[in-house]
This record gives sequence, structure tokens and C-alpha cells, in this order.
Amino acid sequence: MPPRTSRALTHLSTHKRLIHTSRSSFNFIGLPDPTSNLRPIIYTTAISSSSPSESKQHPYSLREFSDDTVDHELQWKLHREQLDAFNHAYWAESNTRFEAAKSSVLAALPPNAPTEAHEHALSDFYKKWVVQERTRQDEYAVELRKRTFEDLSLSAKVEFQRIKKRLASWRFL
Repeated sequence: MPPRTSRALTHLSTHKRLIHTSRSSFNFIGLPDPTSNLRPIIYTTAISSSSPSESKQHPYSLREFSDDTVDHELQWKLHREQLDAFNHAYWAESNTRFEAAKSSVLAALPPNAPTEAHEHALSDFYKKWVVQERTRQDEYAVELRKRTFEDLSLSAKVEFQRIKKRLASWRFL
């Protein structure tokens, strides 16, 4: 690589923020939750609470206002946290029930049961669990897709508002 190209790439790599178009993000990823096994996202720009499963509500219905006055960014931040809380609650409850059922299957085995008996009991349990949870899992998947689509829609509205503000400020230059 010619030295000039090398210098240009070095210069660009040290100034990535100058050519990157999106805002820098300050969200953090937490340690896995012992029950849900999900790693929580800690939104530093959002309204935070002590519990990830605590429901967050805006004091007014943001849908009452016209698109020009709605703070889509606040609505999006609240929705993201509600989506995370929904996901956490589902998996925490599902994993708690799964572990309790699995423990009861293992407790039903005699203490000196061979390894094959454990494997057979767990294999049967896993098959029954999947069949039993199918409807619940499907309902969760549909709801998660719906909420994720709403989240993407709000995200797009936030970006559109930001672009409108930037374009409006350029008119008077």
C-alpha cells in the first residue's frame, strides 16, 4: 500500500466519529440475569428505574397529540424499556416453570438410578415440554414481533424528526 493511502486510512481510523453519521450510543450491556438468562440493556439516555421488569408509562397518552408535537424520542425510549421488560418477564417466568418441572422429574427418579434412566427421563420431559409450551411460545413470538415492529416504527419517526430539525435549521443559513 502506498504511504499516502496508508496515512489517509490511519487519519480516517483515528477520526471515525467525524465520518460516522449516527449519534454515538452510550447504552451498556449488563450481566446475564440468573433467571431469564438475558443480558439487560442499560439505557443511559432513557428514563431508568431500579427494576428491569418495572412497567414504564408516560403520564399522558402520547397518541393524543399531533405528529408535530409528539416527542417520539420519549415515546421510543419508553417503548424500548417496555419491550425489554416484556421479554425479561416472559423468559424469567418460562425458565422458572421449566426448572421447577425439570426438578420434579429428576426428584421422581430413585437416588441410585443409572445415568441412562436420567437421560431417558429428561428426554421424555424435554419432548413433553416443547409440545406443552408450543401455543404459549407462539403467542409470545407473535406479540414480540408486533412490539418489535412498533419499536422500529417509533425509531423511524425519531430519525425523521431529527432529519426535519436538521433541514429546518439549514433553511436559515
